[in-house]
Amino acid sequence: MASGITRRQALRGGSLLTLGALAAACGTADRGGPAPAGAASKAASTAGPWSFTDDRGKKAEAPAAPKRIVAYVGAAAALWDFGVPSVGLFGSTTLKNGSKDPLAGDVDLAKATSIGTGYGEFNVEKYASLQPELLVTTKFNDLVWYVPEKQMGDIEALAPLVAIETVKGTDLKKVLARFEQLALSLGADPAAPAVVQGKKAFDEASEKVTKTADKGLKILAVAGGPDQFWVARAGAGGYTDLTYLASLGLAMEKGAGDDPLYETLSWEQAAKYEADVVLYDARSQWLTLEDMKKKATFAQIPAVKAGQVIPWVVETPYSYQRQAAWLDKLNEQLSAFKPL
Repeated sequence: MASGITRRQALRGGSLLTLGALAAACGTADRGGPAPAGAASKAASTAGPWSFTDDRGKKAEAPAAPKRIVAYVGAAAALWDFGVPSVGLFGSTTLKNGSKDPLAGDVDLAKATSIGTGYGEFNVEKYASLQPELLVTTKFNDLVWYVPEKQMGDIEALAPLVAIETVKGTDLKKVLARFEQLALSLGADPAAPAVVQGKKAFDEASEKVTKTADKGLKILAVAGGPDQFWVARAGAGGYTDLTYLASLGLAMEKGAGDDPLYETLSWEQAAKYEADVVLYDARSQWLTLEDMKKKATFAQIPAVKAGQVIPWVVETPYSYQRQAAWLDKLNEQLSAFKPL
């Protein structure tokens, strides 16, 4: 999401007068957690003091590795693939058509309680009722993603918080490594077949994309709003996944301007960059492809004319399995396209 838009989103506050009492009242809750399919059989030792320094530079600590984890849905999906389940989720899990949001990955939604779906919709009382031992989310610039800033004190009083940087100043492999480090600290097995096979699949998919890059396709990643058109940027400080594609050799349009994530244009300027392929942000907050095609300037882009347009699944969960699947699908689509 464009940083300018994100900063304009209102974080919902609220009076939380009974959190301490509520947490105490939940002391008899079952402290076990569901095990995801393919969970590690040789989990690392979780006994003794636990700590993890997140990407804010803050150290989270607990007497033992936390078991009752509540996580932003994308982080929960990443941890799930490493064999670490969550008892609670926040963020979108279901699309408008009722289907599962890709952001949720393989998480069994029936085994995790939702405490909010929209941005800033974080039910702190419901969170407390889950008796959380750890809160995990991502970090977006200076924002702890989807966690209401006004309620941060109440939230952090209930359990340690870990935030992993997934956008600014990082790269895809580093993000994957950070989620793996967190999962291992929580007891995941580094030799679990799903993890080993996921890493292999990721490397193989990356190699395929590098070979496809030889076609010389010029790729433009965009998002459309009612009044503005955004060109997503690859490169230092830009989108992690787009920057990774550029590192594999794809000719990603890098955009211009001071914002490291997006160049903001009017719809009259939408044809500023010619492209052989358009990746469009398919999340529900943006215009659909059909709506964007109604904009004459967008329809003039060579890739749009030729039908060489691909949904861009922003925030694909940061596990080797999810990223490998995304790269494979993208490569399959790019392989069918040609320079224009």
